Amino acid sequence: MSGSCRIKPFGKYVLKPLWFGFVAPIFRKLFKVKVFNSEVLKTSQPLIVAANHRSYIDPPLLNAVSPEPLVFLAKKELFEGRLKNWLFRNMNAIPVDRSKADLDALNEALNRLREGCKVCIFPEGKRAPERGFLKPKPGVGYLVAKAKVPVVPVYIHNSTDILSRDNKKFRIPKNDVIVIFGNPIRFEDVEDSIKGYKKIADRIMEEIKKLSLKVDELRAGGGT
Repeated sequence: MSGSCRIKPFGKYVLKPLWFGFVAPIFRKLFKVKVFNSEVLKTSQPLIVAANHRSYIDPPLLNAVSPEPLVFLAKKELFEGRLKNWLFRNMNAIPVDRSKADLDALNEALNRLREGCKVCIFPEGKRAPERGFLKPKPGVGYLVAKAKVPVVPVYIHNSTDILSRDNKKFRIPKNDVIVIFGNPIRFEDVEDSIKGYKKIADRIMEEIKKLSLKVDELRAGGGT
């Protein structure tokens, strides 16, 4: 299931070099981003990257600390209008209808995994409270059961200090914004059913919560 992740020409030849060569380093410096264990993404194999979600800034934040573009599942409202639809698709995003179990979006993500892409999904399905977590949706479990690829859990800390529900203006955070990547989780003999999907999603969310307990320890040790 390895291979080359397909990127649209404008994304490949314009957005990717612009982002990784210029914007991402400034983003990390400006917003005081520290990242831990991102080397787990340095593989040619497909991965599901599963992160908690509290801020609109989370997708570009993850792409700023990833060694390569991630494929994101994003709410369909972001794609409304011809220009926005073109732009977000060139940014490797897949529109999701959050009002239902959007199997079309999940199957598109599944196809991208089969191409060799690294697909990022927020298991909670929407933004959680500033310091809390929401119960995960079974969509991530569906992807795991169908794709049978490793899952990298990710905990994002303090991204609401940049952009939050209550204050939609960009701010320079007082404290570091921390992104912790966990080691890949492999699910063997998963049950390909709604019950199995929920069980997988719960396990992934628990791993994300465990990473949240490491913030103080890792902050003291540095980061990149």
